[in-house]
Amino acid sequence: MLKYLICVSLSVVVSEAIQCLPNACATVRCAAVTEDTCNGLFVPKGGFCGCCDSCKEVLIEGAYCGSGFLLGFPSKSQCGDGLECDIHTMRCVSKTRVARETQTATCAEAHQQYLATQQQNGGFGLLGAVEPKCDNDGFYQAKQCEGSVCTCVSKEGKDILDYRADIWMSQDMDCQCARDQHEYMETGLIGRFFYCTSNGNYQKHQCLGSVCHCIDNHGQMVGTQTVSIGDLDKLQC
Repeated sequence: MLKYLICVSLSVVVSEAIQCLPNACATVRCAAVTEDTCNGLFVPKGGFCGCCDSCKEVLIEGAYCGSGFLLGFPSKSQCGDGLECDIHTMRCVSKTRVARETQTATCAEAHQQYLATQQQNGGFGLLGAVEPKCDNDGFYQAKQCEGSVCTCVSKEGKDILDYRADIWMSQDMDCQCARDQHEYMETGLIGRFFYCTSNGNYQKHQCLGSVCHCIDNHGQMVGTQTVSIGDLDKLQC
């Protein structure tokens, strides 16, 4: 809880300290960056406050990726295709990477117990028992439903804050933002901001200072369009 309060407090301080005014780019002199000269990924208007074109370094597997969106500044690098930033190690890892050996596949064990109990009762589970939903590595899926409510949970099956939704409104609920936020806070690090909806999904946009852009279901920037926070309704996400 203390980590959460610290993270929220820092977010408020940073949001007040970093402001991109409408004329912020008037005095900025941009370096000559083009797709031909960029040694990496060319991002139009990808610099601070969306003033200048920029280049992003494309990181290989195992490379450090902890500098992404630190304290409101645009990231200068991103993991390459097929890779993602592991928020525990801050290294680029394969998206199909097997679960770490130090963790216990608690959902797989709970699911086996559920099936065993069902078998002992002639194919019927105990009254009130809910079949756990597990991922391919044996951990709990981010969304778990019981009765008329679906909640976001950690890999170990613990509820994450108060991210939930009625089951009839949970079809598109993936809890990716809630899960990423939880795992990041578990590391004890601060500086990364998460824009989650009440059901634990990522919002369709995020803002760095006063500049906003579209993001995908994993919180990654989509497209190149940026707008001032005052023109957020003009952002086509």
